[in-house]
Amino acid sequence: MEIYLPIAGVEIMAWQLVLLGLTVGVIGGFFGVGGAFMVTPALNVFGFPMAYAIGTDMAHIAGKSIVATMKHRKLGNVDLRLGLIMVVFTAIGIEGGATLIMYLEKIGRVGPIVRITYMVLLFGLGTYMLQEYFKLNSVRKSQGKDIQDAGVSALAKKMHNLQLWPMIHLKTSGLTVSLWVVGGVAMFTGFLAGFLGVGGGFIRMPSLIYLIGCPTTIAVGTDLFEVMISGAYGAFSYAMKARVELIAAVVMLTGAAIGAQFGTTATKYVKGLVIRLYFAVTMLLSGVSVIFKHISSGYKSDYEPMLMKWVKATTGLQDKIEIKDWIVMNKVAVKAWIATQSAAMQSAYSLEKVWNSYSGYLMLGSACALSLIIVVQMVQGIIKERKLVQQSRAIGQEV
Repeated sequence: MEIYLPIAGVEIMAWQLVLLGLTVGVIGGFFGVGGAFMVTPALNVFGFPMAYAIGTDMAHIAGKSIVATMKHRKLGNVDLRLGLIMVVFTAIGIEGGATLIMYLEKIGRVGPIVRITYMVLLFGLGTYMLQEYFKLNSVRKSQGKDIQDAGVSALAKKMHNLQLWPMIHLKTSGLTVSLWVVGGVAMFTGFLAGFLGVGGGFIRMPSLIYLIGCPTTIAVGTDLFEVMISGAYGAFSYAMKARVELIAAVVMLTGAAIGAQFGTTATKYVKGLVIRLYFAVTMLLSGVSVIFKHISSGYKSDYEPMLMKWVKATTGLQDKIEIKDWIVMNKVAVKAWIATQSAAMQSAYSLEKVWNSYSGYLMLGSACALSLIIVVQMVQGIIKERKLVQQSRAIGQEV
């Protein structure tokens, strides 16, 4: 069934939004992230202008994270004290990141710098976590040990040794650490989130593991708690700017509410070390997606200045945001204008769309494949658990 979304001016199949919500719901509940790095490019491929894609995703994240956080809370994976402290310091960091973005936008360098930073973080985190997995897996095979998780990193141990008053005890995480260590990590991840324009879950989850020393499942649940709060604020902010397609957000949330339950339950049956492996692969694929997006933006820069100039002359608009809104709402006119331009400009316009599609479909395909793997592991875990219960009961009856 095709539905029309009046705010974004897009026609889309309802099943596409449900599938996207379902798959990213599974991944979000499993990794403790909002999934903006996957959803936003996928929505963009479906025809959403980028600002509407981000705003709609924020609204969907807020609702989905509530469901996933409640489930993780029941499993004992949410360190509320840690999460509340981090929320305060994260807000400070976000403001710093947003201020830097405004400066870079002023000098016209925001796009390339943000994308390069994004790629460095994604490939850096993904490569490090992948190396860690193979190293520990090698130890497991050679020594015959059943390694459930990677344990506390050397860097986190150094952080624990910083006896800066006041020291706080995090009962759920099983840690005693300085408030300033937690605050510093939160401000750092918040700064990156504000700078990159994302919820920050994919940065915060590894930071909770490697800098603060949280067990993987606690890091997942606590990160989701903070994503829930930041997502709600982000959704409100974008809604005030009329950049949230409410119908799409509600349809996606239908699938996400179910998917989040699956992803959260799967953390009960999948080792923390394996969660890190899946997360590493996801980061690397996301990095490739950003490369495609970077290539796409290169082609866009070849025709966008002339397009903006034409819109100014045609409509009399001067504000950049208003011009971009006009371009979004007048796609037929834009295509007609492109058709009258040089072959080089028409080629740049077409290639920009192609590479942008590659970026979105890579993330959508990755989300579908990964969510399927997670659900299969969850089902296998439940079946194994039930067999053990049945065996235990049989032994009890014999005795």
